[in-house]
Amino acid sequence: MFRGYGLFGLARRGRGDLRKRGEMGGASSRVAPAEPVGAEEAEEQGGGAARQLAWAEVEAATRGFSSRVVGRGGCSTVYLASLPASRLGAVKVHCSSERLHRAFRRELDVLLSLRHPHIVRLLGYCDERDEGVLVFEYAPNGDLHERLRAGGAAGALPWARRVAVASQVAAALEYLHEGRDPAVIHGDIKASNVLLDANLDAKLCDFGFAHVGVSATAGGAGGGRPSARAVMGSPGYVDPHLLRSGVATKKSDVYSFGVLLLELLTGKEAVCRETGHRLTAAVGPMLRDGRVSDVLDQRLGSEYDAAEAAAVAEVAMQCVNDNPALRPSMADVVRLLEEKTSAVGSKSDRKMMS
Repeated sequence: MFRGYGLFGLARRGRGDLRKRGEMGGASSRVAPAEPVGAEEAEEQGGGAARQLAWAEVEAATRGFSSRVVGRGGCSTVYLASLPASRLGAVKVHCSSERLHRAFRRELDVLLSLRHPHIVRLLGYCDERDEGVLVFEYAPNGDLHERLRAGGAAGALPWARRVAVASQVAAALEYLHEGRDPAVIHGDIKASNVLLDANLDAKLCDFGFAHVGVSATAGGAGGGRPSARAVMGSPGYVDPHLLRSGVATKKSDVYSFGVLLLELLTGKEAVCRETGHRLTAAVGPMLRDGRVSDVLDQRLGSEYDAAEAAAVAEVAMQCVNDNPALRPSMADVVRLLEEKTSAVGSKSDRKMMS
């Protein structure tokens, strides 16, 4: 984690030609930089407001985009960046196109309004060019998808850490759903969008599908049948109700979180690469029969709490209920995890946010 940053040292300020956040038009669609904060307020916010950067600063931090690539998506590349005081950052560069620039702006607008210990911190951004750039704190332990599949029993993520990660991601989602007005729907909860910092604490990332409000039409603005639009989310994690209706709600995030819990339990992927079977279909029948030990990650051996595993499995199955009305809210999920597991942090996180 970074504590304070004075990002890049040369961040430009007071640019008079910037438009207000969210205002589109003309040749520019930039967002206004966040209001400056004092030292005490910056410390409370875990490092202060994100800074607006010049393109030359981004190039310098990534050595002309020749630094190590630490992540790659369908529409972005993430470079390791060198920040002042020997700190490291992650520079996410969105590909250039009108559609992808809208996705960049959506992610930026959402991230500028968020502050939570288990949501990846935005340090800076650059919107001078069509390739939008976001600069984040660097998570040295990669993402949860990679970490769950580390080879051998020795490399397996310990049970206590899995429970902690579940609690932390749940707290982040509770904050998005209940701690924001209006609420934020993440839209793409999955293991690869959970980063792990130096302490293996969770940092929810990638808000490219995020939507502000209680529901969202899949694929964003525009008409047409739901089947004719791109559906937010990733295979194996997408809410079946979303696939049928084309409308994402808070309960869509809850479903995806339930799949994430199943991954933490089993160590398996949301969709089996060999068979193409969804994890929910593969383990759901056994969990409904109470056969938790049959699906638990074998690499854990006996190093887990059976009662906790049963509780996590129960919460997971509630979250992936086919009927959204029967799924718990994220506030309910946080409460259940606090009551039935040894996970700590959710209560203190909420106190920190109040």
